[in-house]
Amino acid sequence: MYGVILNLASFVDPKAKKLVQGRKQTLKIIESKKAEYPNTKWIWVHAASLGEFEQGRHLINRISAEYPEYKIALSFYSPSGYEPRQNYKIADLVVYMPLDTKQKAIEFINTLSPHLAIFIKYDFWWNHLNELQSKAIPTIFISAEIRPNQYFIKNKLGGIRSILTKIDHFYLQTQRSADLLNSIGISSTTVTGDSRLDSIINEEKLALPIQKEIETWKSGQKCIIYGSVHLSDINAIKQMLNIEAKHLIVPHDVDLINISSIQSHLPNAVKYSELGFNNSSVVILDQIGVLRHLYYTADLVYIGGGFGKGIHNTLEPLVQLVPIIIGPSYSKFPEAIELISVDAIRTIHTANIAFEEAEQMLMSSNHLRKMAQRQYIRTHSGATAHIIVSLANNNWI
Repeated sequence: MYGVILNLASFVDPKAKKLVQGRKQTLKIIESKKAEYPNTKWIWVHAASLGEFEQGRHLINRISAEYPEYKIALSFYSPSGYEPRQNYKIADLVVYMPLDTKQKAIEFINTLSPHLAIFIKYDFWWNHLNELQSKAIPTIFISAEIRPNQYFIKNKLGGIRSILTKIDHFYLQTQRSADLLNSIGISSTTVTGDSRLDSIINEEKLALPIQKEIETWKSGQKCIIYGSVHLSDINAIKQMLNIEAKHLIVPHDVDLINISSIQSHLPNAVKYSELGFNNSSVVILDQIGVLRHLYYTADLVYIGGGFGKGIHNTLEPLVQLVPIIIGPSYSKFPEAIELISVDAIRTIHTANIAFEEAEQMLMSSNHLRKMAQRQYIRTHSGATAHIIVSLANNNWI
């Protein structure tokens, strides 16, 4: 039913169209690359979208560098992951994940025939997992986060739980996740933390022209960056725009309709692609792929999504040791819960206190907050190294 709906949606929705058309090329791409590298073992890494990819990026890089005898096959569910990473140089092939039917799973696994399968976080493709297990292909999850309300925890679902028990290992973000899996009879777990932090720390630092543009634009003033914001963040942003500073607004979705909607609420804002930084103290950055390289230029960061379905990445600005504000929807993000508990970042529960909180953080030295941020980074980095050692010890690589 989902496949039928997706095909129908592809006639009117550009994102669905990219997914449907991209999936048609998956097997051809695999066959072509396997012909190019005959008699080679493949490690398959699956990420739902760009955020999950970032959690696995450092692991992919480490495996490629330390175990060059393997080729890397990278799959995505979402175009928002596939589009920006389809030419990722470390992966030897990048494809869309097929629809999760029994037949599609058989075709995909038979064609790729991976030596090891790595799933990131909690993207469970039951037919593909079942097919991997039927062929005794080692399968692991990294940076996995299990929640009490997930359907396979709340309900017995014998077939699905049977598949879960046969997964070779879960490398988990939290002890709570390990306890939940243990409650349904799964003990092949190790709490390693979130490997995304390793990816951020070890990312190559890029010198981009826009970085110098921002420094010139700041001209000695404070700068607030609003990262990955949605329309649901507009009221908080409006409050913070009353602060005398430069304001750089980076939408999560940079398509024309969304940018126009945001701009309609912020009449003094200009689009970067049209007027650059020279004509306003409020600029909407309608460009993708650069946000994480700009956080070091900020004096304060507001992370979007907290007044909607959930916040976006807090770790990217965290490593820059800048003050960070988020909205109240963060309960699904263990790193945010812990960071708030040690006052490494701040949350605002209503938009109308955004001005007061932001101004106070801009005026403060934030010395103790930086100490808390450094401590978090020290104690939570290194997940990738633990996973690499475990994979080698189990002869999976």
